[in-house]
Amino acid sequence: MRERGCVCATCRGQIEVFCADNTDRYLGTAYLAQAATLEQRRELSALRDARARALKADLKAAERLRRTRYTATTTSAGPRPRRTVTQQQAQEELTRGRAVDLAARALPDLIPPREPPPGWARPHPAPKNRDRPPSAENTPAAGDEPATEPATGS
Repeated sequence: MRERGCVCATCRGQIEVFCADNTDRYLGTAYLAQAATLEQRRELSALRDARARALKADLKAAERLRRTRYTATTTSAGPRPRRTVTQQQAQEELTRGRAVDLAARALPDLIPPREPPPGWARPHPAPKNRDRPPSAENTPAAGDEPATEPATGS
């Protein structure tokens, strides 16, 4: 059985290498050292498909819960929701919703950057207490009232 997908050289784990100084000089073909086996790639594809199906099912369930459905009536009356939720159920769902770490969910594969090598130039941190004379633009004139009230610690 032949694997489906891209058959370009990059996807097969090989690239053509040329000299950086002289682009006319061909150095040869480089091959990926630890390429995944065909079985590993198939398992990975199956895992990704299963994850996509689970996410689609979650989306469908969330849409079902989001919609408000009303009971059918034969007489004129105000609309009544089909499903009622107790205070405890509402509080539990709200607590679960707030407990989700949105940053981790949005960027699950984010790897924080490493510290740069010691030889790299780095910006100096700004001093916390700068002793600067007040400029003429920021100094209120005599008799002027401030535009805003000072913040109170309440």
